[in-house]
Amino acid sequence: MKIGLLGGGQVGQALFKVLYSEKETILNILREPLEIKKVLVKDLNKKREIPKDLLTTNPEEIILDQEIQIIVELMGGIEPAYSYIKKALEEKKVVVTANKEVIALYGEELYKIARKKGVDILFEASVGGGIPIIKTIKEAMVVDKVKEIWAILNGTTNYILTKMEEEIKDFDESLKKAQELGYAEPDPTKDISGLDTAYKLSILSSFAYHTTITPQCIYREGIENITLRDLLYAKDLGYKIKLLAISKENNGEIETRVHPTMIPINSPLASIRGVYNAILLKTEKRGDILLYGEGAGPYPTSMALLSDILESAYTLLYSLPRYYSFAYLYPSKIKNWENFFTRYYIRIWVKDQPGVLAQIAKILGENSISISSVIQKETSEKEEKAEIVILTHKTNENSMQKAISEIKKLPILENWGSLIRIEG
Repeated sequence: MKIGLLGGGQVGQALFKVLYSEKETILNILREPLEIKKVLVKDLNKKREIPKDLLTTNPEEIILDQEIQIIVELMGGIEPAYSYIKKALEEKKVVVTANKEVIALYGEELYKIARKKGVDILFEASVGGGIPIIKTIKEAMVVDKVKEIWAILNGTTNYILTKMEEEIKDFDESLKKAQELGYAEPDPTKDISGLDTAYKLSILSSFAYHTTITPQCIYREGIENITLRDLLYAKDLGYKIKLLAISKENNGEIETRVHPTMIPINSPLASIRGVYNAILLKTEKRGDILLYGEGAGPYPTSMALLSDILESAYTLLYSLPRYYSFAYLYPSKIKNWENFFTRYYIRIWVKDQPGVLAQIAKILGENSISISSVIQKETSEKEEKAEIVILTHKTNENSMQKAISEIKKLPILENWGSLIRIEG
């Protein structure tokens, strides 16, 4: 069986090598060899670990080739990847992709085309790198129900937060190190802003809850305002700070959010260090399921792609019923971010004078926010301001935002610090 690759970068080259090194295993599984016929690249002269005679700069040599039955998209970005995937499906090709942006934004549309044409689109590698999360939901959850998803889905941000806490480094220094090691892009905006995580959460939530959750539906905050002081306070209080992807389904209403979160130090997700990812599924019948592994990288990604390729090839060769995704079946009701219900950590600098805490407590009380604990660091006589950390009991986001707006107007406020949600 012949396949075509749209993209010959690091992942494409890793997939080529894996297909070659595992050819006997693949032959035993399929009883027929898999062969890469063509690979789409931008530059024919760039050095690659793929034979030059397989390379082309013309996408139609792959998309319109009748011998090629499976097309693997590895280009990344929205365009031209989206247009190529759409065209391939219209030409009745099975598509395997690692493209989180295209699936998050256009997944429902592409699935409708695939089903109309009697083919499939598979995207295991778009979320979690080498973690088999899509197959776990698609196959293992057929007679179970995912109720909640709690996940660390971005290795760059997890590396930065880990380095800040463990090596007592500030954000900028930790980001620079991540870039030097290749864990962060020269422009890391999508990672540190939480956008990359939001794309992945939209895919997981759509798939898990059988509906369409677009990235625009997801409340999002990044880690750019997290300071070393916050991480150290969290540690003293028995917490870790992680950029969490959270979604919950309750009676047809879906809550989705991405933001820095304080979680107890004994939480399974608190132990996830460096560039690793982890996904915790809370299910109706099985209980909690935790999947952990490398969230990116050429070889973890290529193994996820190969899994989808083998599934597709087996289906095509032996005419087995396809595991069509049960995503996108029902309309979704998205919970308004103002109704999120959680605990909060507040850190502020105030004038060092009597009655300050009473003023803040009054505003919180008027907004139905109950204080769980207060920490005030001792200051010297020379200092004219004091740092206060407040932990609250559970309240809704709307009440907290109103209270914060009022606190920021107080004459006693010297500097705003942080607002971080607490879960667990």
